[in-house]
Amino acid sequence: MTKKITEETVNLKEDTVEIKRTDFDKMMKQLETQSKDISLLMKTADKGRIAKELNKAGENLIKQCNVRTWDDTGKIIIGWKLITNRCEVIQGSWSEDQTCSIIFEDGEILTVPLLEFYRKTLIKIPVDIVARTEELDDKNNKITIFKLQFPSGKILLLNSVFIN
Repeated sequence: MTKKITEETVNLKEDTVEIKRTDFDKMMKQLETQSKDISLLMKTADKGRIAKELNKAGENLIKQCNVRTWDDTGKIIIGWKLITNRCEVIQGSWSEDQTCSIIFEDGEILTVPLLEFYRKTLIKIPVDIVARTEELDDKNNKITIFKLQFPSGKILLLNSVFIN
């Protein structure tokens, strides 16, 4: 006769380990010390390197985004605005007048045709988002400002509208 084994018939025994109190206290003190050391190291570590290592393992510690540079000058674009946008048919032919102002990190403003803007902003630089703050613009609209860190260590503040 075969007896059916069920969870009720199996006696689940919890494993326990007995150690000396001094050894237990020693282990707990070591864990606390290691926890503090890890916390300190994480605060002072190169976040970019940590992110790269964790990305290899499929984890993402630090958020990244892309900023664009202008043509082959290497100037970082921090904003742009459409200035003129006239598209119409005049005497049977299509006419466009579209211009865009580009704002660079050094404060320089360049006005170019919109098509040229799209053609010459192809270079993307991946950067780490270090911090994020909410502010009000001059029209009392809420905007998000990202503090970005470049691989070189350079820090830049950028409106979230102009990222990626």
